[in-house]
Amino acid sequence: MTKPAPRVHRDLAWAIKQQAKRAGEQTPSVRGADWRLATVTAVGVDGTVTADDILCRRMETYTLPLVGDVIVITQSSSGNWLALGRTDPGTGTPWRAYTPAWTAATTNPSLGNGTITGRYTRLPGRTCVAAIRLVTGSTTTYGSGAYLFSVPLAAADDVVEYVGTARLTAGSTYIGQAFLGAGSSVMNVTFPAAATPATAANMSPTAPATLASGHILRLEITYQTA
Repeated sequence: MTKPAPRVHRDLAWAIKQQAKRAGEQTPSVRGADWRLATVTAVGVDGTVTADDILCRRMETYTLPLVGDVIVITQSSSGNWLALGRTDPGTGTPWRAYTPAWTAATTNPSLGNGTITGRYTRLPGRTCVAAIRLVTGSTTTYGSGAYLFSVPLAAADDVVEYVGTARLTAGSTYIGQAFLGAGSSVMNVTFPAAATPATAANMSPTAPATLASGHILRLEITYQTA
């Protein structure tokens, strides 16, 4: 009849088994590929992100990463980490807030007690959709020269330019265009200078109307990001 192993032997065997299990869990070549969720804490300029202290190479489809993104990362059996992309927050495509810079060619305006709000979203193919709403206030000053408004992400320098829509409510309603040049991070706005012919002129403190408190400018543009 075989005698049971002494307790010290059983404890040693269990300890060795647990150590081997832990080593296997931590060794990619043993456990194989794996994936997990992680939160981005840093974005590199070389196509990488750091998520939960893990440096990962981004997939080409994971565009415009931001700190705070909850992403899927995966590790190969050789130990390399890959960032697959953002998870869906369950509320549709997320729109993010940004504060547009409102400047002018000669003298910059001052917002005062007016408000300026920007929102944007990112789509596949390095596509960005941005919207701006400017409401002037009683202490807003308007500067001088043609106006410029910043976009949240610079446009790609790929020869083509981008044209969006503009709507100014200033007593009457004026319909115009937003224009973003290749490689630019600011867009200008044009409205018809006269009803006939329908040529366009840059928006300024007095064109297409003299701005005053309570006037509202709305802009929207879709473009390829750098």
